[in-house]
Amino acid sequence: MQLLGKELIKSVLITGTNRGIGLEFARHFARDKRAGRDIKIISCARRISPELEELLEDVYHFEVELTRPGDIRSVAERTGNIVGEGGLNVLINNAAIMKGGKGVTGCSAEELRETLDTNLCAVHGMTAALHPLLKRAAPSAGVFNISAEIGSIVGTNIGTSSAYRISKAAVNMLTKITHNEFKRDKIMALAMHPGWVQTDLGGPQAPLTVEECVRDLVEMIENCSKKESGKFVKKGFQVIPY
Repeated sequence: MQLLGKELIKSVLITGTNRGIGLEFARHFARDKRAGRDIKIISCARRISPELEELLEDVYHFEVELTRPGDIRSVAERTGNIVGEGGLNVLINNAAIMKGGKGVTGCSAEELRETLDTNLCAVHGMTAALHPLLKRAAPSAGVFNISAEIGSIVGTNIGTSSAYRISKAAVNMLTKITHNEFKRDKIMALAMHPGWVQTDLGGPQAPLTVEECVRDLVEMIENCSKKESGKFVKKGFQVIPY
């Protein structure tokens, strides 16, 4: 049974919206809103970029630091005021950092902690804090974590980017745990690999534009069903081994 669908998604919260994939998510839903779609779009980022500022007529924006528990609590409270009794349909945990391509010997404990704070702990905190709002919107509700194929343990055969890889492997585990816990409330959870994308992180040589990437991700979000929940996937729900 399909639990989500374009016509059922009335609210979406996206993190990391000041650039890259997160910004394009905000643009995508803002275009839909301008075309007449009834949707509330909530944006979260550490700072607002000029590109994001152009969307503020259509987007609620919170300038927050999601590694701070107090800021996460504030996001949950303010989001509740916006979405009301209808709850939150879609949470897109997109915000992430990559400090470099260092392996274990080159990565300091401080760099690992900083990466995990943003890429894992903030995702955990947001998912927990917004659970009551997702529950209100269920069964048309889901948590969508932007992961990365290099976080696959099975697929790892080189020793670089240790902090980032560890954080994304942990996000995949968090997604699976979220699925197991939230399914009783009819809330889905999915880890999604966006592909190699032309962002600050992916570089200009990447084969995918952000527009193509987000189009593919939104297609999965809007067509996600109970059978996909708990999986780690890429375009077209192709399963990636954990």
